[in-house]
Amino acid sequence: MTAPLTVHVTSDPAEARSWFAGLVDREPQALSVVASVTAGILHDPTRYPGARWWAGHDGTDVVAAYMHTPPHPLLVAFATPAEARALAATLAGQGDELPGVSGLREPTEAFADEWGRRTGAPVRTTMEVGRFALPERAVVPFAVPGAFRRATTADLPVVDAWHQDFVDAIEGPGRRAANPLDAHVADGRVGLWVDDDAPVSMAYASPASGGLTRVSGVWTPPDLRGHGYASAVVAALSNERLDDGEACMLFTDLANPTSNAIYQAMGYRRVGDAVTMAFG
Repeated sequence: MTAPLTVHVTSDPAEARSWFAGLVDREPQALSVVASVTAGILHDPTRYPGARWWAGHDGTDVVAAYMHTPPHPLLVAFATPAEARALAATLAGQGDELPGVSGLREPTEAFADEWGRRTGAPVRTTMEVGRFALPERAVVPFAVPGAFRRATTADLPVVDAWHQDFVDAIEGPGRRAANPLDAHVADGRVGLWVDDDAPVSMAYASPASGGLTRVSGVWTPPDLRGHGYASAVVAALSNERLDDGEACMLFTDLANPTSNAIYQAMGYRRVGDAVTMAFG
């Protein structure tokens, strides 16, 4: 007989990291965002005031993980549809207010369905993303002018400005201040593609969790696009991480066929889907 799932909640990032350590090792792709965001909050406690984490425990192990970092939607990182429905019912019954939910497609859709049924809030899908993994070294099937290098502290003004541009493009201008990437730069996890001695594109890799890093923040200024710079910097950064013993993954908007084709051409393979749904 299966033991009933017990759900615990915390607002302490250190406690959350401890709870999820085993699940991160078992499911590093699904827990990548939880692991990196929790580490970021531990580094900067002022980031995401009001953050909460929920862990579902089956009596032996943590088997479900959720995180809410306002103003973002609640994240269903890892859960069955039934487990996600149960948490939605609990939070709705407590009168919690949520802007939406995101995460693995099936449990996220189950959470949204239960939330809408219990609260009467309209539910709509706002984004569908693919989860891609890199099974072997990345390749760029065409020549790209320039070269790769790691960003240094001298590059921080450009790196942080471009990271803000990236966040604005994804979430809308002025909606959120991008987190500074000084710690990533110090750890050698921000890559630049440089042409004619000037940075032209960037990407960064999250701190590895469960042996896995997530490549993100891929940005080329609009007037510099069309030269393959983004492909080159992602491939080079990914290969550097592989050489350092880390597996690589990334997320990409399924509504953007160009980026999906680029990442697949360099060797990334789609291994799952996630969805973001808004309430109201």
